[in-house]
Amino acid sequence: MIPRYMLVALPVAMCALGHVTANAGQTIHEEADLDCVVDKWDEKEPEKGHKLVDYASRCVIIPDGDAGYKAAEACTGNFEYKPDGSWKGTGTCVDTVKGGDTMSLTWEEGSHLKEYVYTKTGGTGKFQGVKGGGTYMYESITDAASAGRIKGTVILP
Repeated sequence: MIPRYMLVALPVAMCALGHVTANAGQTIHEEADLDCVVDKWDEKEPEKGHKLVDYASRCVIIPDGDAGYKAAEACTGNFEYKPDGSWKGTGTCVDTVKGGDTMSLTWEEGSHLKEYVYTKTGGTGKFQGVKGGGTYMYESITDAASAGRIKGTVILP
């Protein structure tokens, strides 16, 4: 005879295990608001009109409905502004979700791009081996604050 608690525990366990299996290889389409604060903007001008910037920021990612993950994001990177008016920025970010799992990504911005791009490069916990990426745009609200949108995919391993 099966104890009464097993009649409840077994189906719950089977659903939980089924959920983990269903997530393997799952592609999640993310669309989210991106709100950032600049922590560091260390600008140097090695020659007139040529600026190099060491950059760091913190952001909050707020998804539309169930499309993606709420995350706190920490980013670092470098920008180069040339005398001809062109510019380019590259760097990395780590997105941390509730519970501590992370996703790492690289980003690229510049005057040569219509939309800025990011690529997921890995993670920890449930995001270990994550892939994906997408595009984003933002506008500065003040010297230290910006807001924008991201659109892309998260491909779980």
